[in-house]
Amino acid sequence: MRCIGLHSSQSHGGQWRNFAKGLPTGYTFEAPNLIGYGAEPSFSPAPNFRLRHELAALEADGMEPQQGPVVLVGHSFGGALALHWARRFPDAVKALILYEPVAFHVLPEGHVARTEITAVAEAMASMNAADACQHFVDYWNTPGYFAALPQGAQQLMVQQQAKVSADFDALLNEPASLTDYAKLPMPVHLFKGTKSPLSSRTVARLLAEAIPQAELTHVEAGHMGPLTDARRVTPLLLNALPV
Repeated sequence: MRCIGLHSSQSHGGQWRNFAKGLPTGYTFEAPNLIGYGAEPSFSPAPNFRLRHELAALEADGMEPQQGPVVLVGHSFGGALALHWARRFPDAVKALILYEPVAFHVLPEGHVARTEITAVAEAMASMNAADACQHFVDYWNTPGYFAALPQGAQQLMVQQQAKVSADFDALLNEPASLTDYAKLPMPVHLFKGTKSPLSSRTVARLLAEAIPQAELTHVEAGHMGPLTDARRVTPLLLNALPV
């Protein structure tokens, strides 16, 4: 069975290393670096960047998203991309395993969770790259988290910040609704951190309520649980794989 891991913003395919080690016999695994992330990040800011552009880049790199069956495992931005992939090629996707897919576009206008994440996006847009990067990282972790990182990691993240802003634009403005996601025919295993921000927790709940074959699991972790609490989160994701 083909399995593909899609990472979060400000990360890379290597975040799935431990997950890949635990895959049962019969699975193959791929973990591509998404646009603008990885050892040699390169991204030219362009208006109206959307999830379809990310999927097209994977297709250009030989991922063949129309070929199945495939199990998609996604975290944060990667989870939202997996949902887009499944909507685009539903017959090719056998199952989705998603840790807090940040499909912010499903948050209703005026909802406190949408107001919260929109404020984050607007704040980043008003800052220089370094300050915007710190704001982003601290929001998903804890205040002071970015400042405590090694200087090399900080510098790489600042270089990648333009892609983070593009990711936010895509996530807030993707032309899809809960009604669209309710048409997904495959099993969708959703994981929500109990210590996560309101925005991502609310998205996970709304998707779980809308998708017919969705299952929601609460995890004692934050939004970055697949990285910061891998020993707890990784076995849960592996257990969700189709037998």
